[in-house]
Amino acid sequence: MSRILVTGCSGFLAAHLLRRLQRRPGNKLFGITEVPGFTFPDVEVFQVDIRRREDIAHMLEIIRPDLTFHLAAVTSVGYAWKNPELTYEVNFLGTSNLLEALQASAPESRLLLMSSAEVYRARDGEPLGESSPLLCQNPYALSKMAMELLGDLYGRAFGMRSFKVRAFNFTGPGQDRNFVASDFAAQIAAIEKGERPPVIRVGNLEAVRDFSDVRDVARYLEVIAAGAQGGELFNVCSGSTFSIRRLLDVLLEQARVPIHVEVDPDRFRPLDNPVLRGDAGLIRRRFGLEPEYPIERTLGDLLDSWREALREDPGR
Repeated sequence: MSRILVTGCSGFLAAHLLRRLQRRPGNKLFGITEVPGFTFPDVEVFQVDIRRREDIAHMLEIIRPDLTFHLAAVTSVGYAWKNPELTYEVNFLGTSNLLEALQASAPESRLLLMSSAEVYRARDGEPLGESSPLLCQNPYALSKMAMELLGDLYGRAFGMRSFKVRAFNFTGPGQDRNFVASDFAAQIAAIEKGERPPVIRVGNLEAVRDFSDVRDVARYLEVIAAGAQGGELFNVCSGSTFSIRRLLDVLLEQARVPIHVEVDPDRFRPLDNPVLRGDAGLIRRRFGLEPEYPIERTLGDLLDSWREALREDPGR
């Protein structure tokens, strides 16, 4: 029986990953979250703040995982700009606490560290591979670069079998509205329901990003974790790019009422890479991974999930 831990188990990606992991017989699943009262079917959930070292150490003594997916993080670039200290505490110090606890209680555990394409230096839209140069453009990227270095340090010093994944943008049903596509979808669903005027507020529509469906990303993580070796690094991306304007257009095409677009200067970031496009060649060659969800279906399912959420919780 494999004992598998997912940190940040109450998060968007974690929900999709846990559903996949539950399909394999013999997995004993554990999760940690700081969300009070959170539960997930057939997962033993611990309420732990990853910033509290003693609590994490005690939890790892109980679980002693064979494999850990480290997804707990501040994940929004916009939120990180407004809350840099919390971002560093969760993403860097929280990872340090986890690594210390694993080293003490489960030194043979394999560890997937969830990083981000935000650490890359964009180069005129060229595909960014695992060896592309890095550049810190925001507090979130800085926290993830530091997290990666921690993983490398523990690998060299203690032989910890950690491997890194740099995820490009992903979206899909269940994402909160701190992220651009989900924010658009939430606004459209509220407009359709008559809860707000028929105006959608947007930031920079010219940014170009490599988008994947969260369900593809969950599948990628499961496959990578089964075959990766300590010290390896993999991009998780589709290899295809879409402007934020294109995402908005697809969502507006699926809207049930006419909607006007209005630019909101407060939604612009202080610094922003104009284009982030991933090179998915390594995961294709190594694991045969290809996207299964086209962007139109992803966005349609995202919009439907917000429509359903508003039906179930009118005050949301």
